[in-house]
Amino acid sequence: IGTDCVPPAQCGCTLEGRYYLAGETFWEGEDCQRFCHCDAFTHEVHCSNSSCGPGERCGTLKGILGCHPLVPSTCQILGQSQYITFDGKTYDFPGTCKYIFSELCGSLESLPFFRVEVKKEYRSNTPISVFSEVLVLINGTEIHLRRKNPGLIEVGLS
Repeated sequence: IGTDCVPPAQCGCTLEGRYYLAGETFWEGEDCQRFCHCDAFTHEVHCSNSSCGPGERCGTLKGILGCHPLVPSTCQILGQSQYITFDGKTYDFPGTCKYIFSELCGSLESLPFFRVEVKKEYRSNTPISVFSEVLVLINGTEIHLRRKNPGLIEVGLS
């Protein structure tokens, strides 16, 4: 299916006449009743009964059927030690540590794994801690932002 030739090992799967890439995951059914995965080795689609979680609804967003949050939310870092969580609570984390700022909680097949870590160090010759590094991990890819290299974003595999 398609116009490009690929080695058989790179072929995807078809379900009800629709082609899916090897490793692709997707929702099936108008109400997101099944969550499916195109097996990269067998080239077969495997589905399991599923449904959207609390605070989500099934629908099409940007052309993709899936479970989407009813109310989008954000978390923030303000200044050097103040954090606002997804539920709007404020916390202070002074000192020099590595913190997990945000990560996927539990095992939700419909969402890719992600984690955001922040590392703090003391600013030279002061008792003030500053962010020295932010690390974003998503689907096996690492994105590094380092204070010592402003404007440089390092991307690699974890």
